[in-house]
Order: sequence, then structure tokens, then C-alpha cells
Amino acid sequence: MRYKNNDLKKGAKFALFVSSYLPLFILVILRQLSDNYNYLHWGGISINSIKIFLSFFGLSSVLTLVSILGIIGLHNTLKNIEDISENGFNAQIIDIKNKNSESIGYIATYIIPFLFQSLNGWYEGISILFLMGIIYRIYINSSMILINPILSCQYSIYDIEYSKNKKIKNGFIISKNNSLQDEDKIKLYEIGNKLFFAINKE
Repeated sequence: MRYKNNDLKKGAKFALFVSSYLPLFILVILRQLSDNYNYLHWGGISINSIKIFLSFFGLSSVLTLVSILGIIGLHNTLKNIEDISENGFNAQIIDIKNKNSESIGYIATYIIPFLFQSLNGWYEGISILFLMGIIYRIYINSSMILINPILSCQYSIYDIEYSKNKKIKNGFIISKNNSLQDEDKIKLYEIGNKLFFAINKE
């Protein structure tokens, strides 16, 4: 039996998930603040004022906190992976396909539809958070974890076949190298099931 000791931790997966939806979160926060600007004034602390705040700004408050935690977590996650990526194994690329375009489809499929929903009220806020929770469970257990528009700003995403110890295998990788080609020699550090961080072999 093979044990994996270098899979991403729950906090790292959460940070990657949050960062993948960061554009949506920012747009939702700005839209809710814009739509309910008239309610954004100090009216004292009371049960009624708390209910009004949570109704009109609860979702944006939660998303602001989550976004801050996600940004910090993503920075720490990528830094840690880059620091230990030298401990990966050597491999040679046999076939490679650039998957950066998947991030555009990701935005169109999962982010844009949210923008046409009402964001006011308890039901809408809870519904969106509930749906995001379901997507999160699917996200962290699939290759979607690397399909991330924020990651694509700095890293390239590839679907590759590679040779390791004369055996042909496949997987998804992220790399700072945006021009990887067939027969390139790389070093792969596993971050999940068939998911790798790749650096050029010295």
C-alpha cells in the first residue's frame, strides 16, 4: 500500500478554492455594498439593527473574511510548495497539453451565473453559501483544484504524460514555466492524486 505524505492539507485546499472564486467574491461584495448603500450608516446597536445589517451585508461580510483568509492561505501554500519542490522526483515529458484556457471556462460556467441573482435577504445569502459548500466538496477531490484563474495569472496549467523510471504516467501540473514542451526534463512534486507542482530540472 502506498501512503501519501505530501498531499495538500485541508487549509491549503480551502485557500485554493477561495482564490479560484475570488473574482466572484469581490464582485458580490461590491454589488451588495452598492445596492444597499442607503442602509450603510450607524444606527446604534440593537437586535433590529443587527438583523438589518446581516440581511443586507451578511453575505459580503462573510465573503470579505473568507477572502482575506484565502489570500493569506494561498500565499503561504504556494511559498511552502515552492520551498519543498526540490524534494520531488525527476521525470521527462512525453506529451503535454496547455490547460490555461480551462480557467476561462471556469469563470463562465461557475462565476457569471451568480451575478444575475438577487443578493439581498437571508434566503439568498444562505443559498449561495450552501451551494458554495457543495462545490467546495467537489472541488477539493478533483483536478479542478488546479483550474484557478488566480493561479493562471502566475502559473501555467498542463495535462501531461511523463516518463518516470521507464514507466508512462499522466497527471495535471502547475508550473511557472509557460513554455514547457515534449521531451523537456522536469522535477515533479506531488500535491494530490495525479496533481503536481513542476520545476525545471537543473
